[in-house]
Amino acid sequence: MTYARFRITSRWLRRTSAAMIFGLMVLGGGGITAENTLDSGRAVGQPIPSFYVRAVTGPLRNKSVCYVCRNGNRPCVMVIFRDLEPGLTELLKQIDKVVDRNRAVGLRSFGVLISKQPAKAISRLQTLAFDRKITLPLTVTTDAVSTPSCQKIHPQAAVTVVLYHRQRVVGRFAFRSKELKTTGTKNVLAGIRRLLGES
Repeated sequence: MTYARFRITSRWLRRTSAAMIFGLMVLGGGGITAENTLDSGRAVGQPIPSFYVRAVTGPLRNKSVCYVCRNGNRPCVMVIFRDLEPGLTELLKQIDKVVDRNRAVGLRSFGVLISKQPAKAISRLQTLAFDRKITLPLTVTTDAVSTPSCQKIHPQAAVTVVLYHRQRVVGRFAFRSKELKTTGTKNVLAGIRRLLGES
């Protein structure tokens, strides 16, 4: 191989690698910029472990449910949060709208509040769902869900959104406290469109 061809090949490899990394950041990082990286949620391509939560709203209210099992191989949006963050309500409402429009293709969603005192968190979730007319199932569980053996939620992640299909991660988005803004919600919605195979 001549020196000129080697330079062209090297340049092509660098550009291709950069494009692949950018693609993974867009799909896997969501609203996280290069300066604000937060590795929360299982990596793209990994399986989603099953786990049980207490359903607070929805048709299975007051029951112990594994929504990963229940939703099966359908495309799904899982929102895991540690508190009722600014911007979270709007995100949940927007996800509700997308799911409602795409029920025919099987899209599902659910929200999980991680709490040290799950029993005390129930009324807050019920009030949120009622006041803001959120229909996606809201659930509560302990911090055990955030462990590396389960959903691998970063300790600093206030909100983690995981998109998965056939119980494997397709994309993920993470936000520290007060980071979830309009841009973050738009990035999540764009990720859901990619999950559904839309442009």
